[in-house]
Amino acid sequence: MDYANRRVCCSFFKGDHSNQRKRTEMLRVRLLTAFVFILVLLWSVTFSTHESIPVLFFMFGTIFAGAEFIAMRWHVIDGQATTERPHPIIRREHWGIAACYALCVPIEFYGPRLLGHPSDFGTSLVFAWIALCTICGSAFFYRRELDLEHSTHKLMNVLAGFVYISIPGVIMFRLSQIHIDQAPKGIALYFALACILLGDSGAYFVGRSVGRRKLIPRVSPKKTVEGALGGLFCSSLTGFFFCIYFMKELSPVWGLITALIVGAAGQVGDLAESALKRTANVKDSGSLLPGHGGMLDRIDSLLFGVPLAHLLFLSFHH
Repeated sequence: MDYANRRVCCSFFKGDHSNQRKRTEMLRVRLLTAFVFILVLLWSVTFSTHESIPVLFFMFGTIFAGAEFIAMRWHVIDGQATTERPHPIIRREHWGIAACYALCVPIEFYGPRLLGHPSDFGTSLVFAWIALCTICGSAFFYRRELDLEHSTHKLMNVLAGFVYISIPGVIMFRLSQIHIDQAPKGIALYFALACILLGDSGAYFVGRSVGRRKLIPRVSPKKTVEGALGGLFCSSLTGFFFCIYFMKELSPVWGLITALIVGAAGQVGDLAESALKRTANVKDSGSLLPGHGGMLDRIDSLLFGVPLAHLLFLSFHH
């Protein structure tokens, strides 16, 4: 082998070793971030002694996810999606609207108490409407464009964010409050989280190992049909064994079917957020969580899966 070829080979192996080291370091960061996030979730929902802690936790998540969503959508409307960026720039007005999104969580928790009767769906709708009016007011307050069409597009995206971020955020909180006999507090939320997240992991490993056929390449080029099916299989197994070991009041078959539905909805939610990022020409929704991207990158599947999980848990209790 001549000198030039030896240099090429050495460069190749050095580059491969460097990439492997970067991937290992990124995996460590992702695992550490996930570990800290899970600890905070467990403390907030299950082990905290003050009832306001879960409210603050879900408000925090809703604020960051809402700000990232509005930043991405207005990024497109303002014509800034022509060049690729790591993530959109979150500005003051985005935080203002996201704060209005997050108001729905304490309104859901404290509102019915102030009125003197327990929370129900009708009450939640009333308070959601109040929050929606607040959001619209904040949108008009922050808008400075003279172009009515431009402002209207932004307002429509604010309203879309209410449906996409705020309502699921409230439902996540309500799901965490569902009581299951002989099970820890917040177990219904953990069930949905486990089914979606383990299904996501299963889809990743199956797709990487045997994935051949692309699922929706224009939206997410790396996702495959085989990976999606593997993810649904992992979600179903998770739901089945979750009921055996942690929710013995519920049938394992019910857990399997519910997990299959929730897992499928979670995959749709993942694809929906991928479409949003592709439209905005950004890699991540934000930079809040090291190794993971933004809050919206982590809860995109939950926004679609948790409402269905909540509905199925309520149907069981009735």
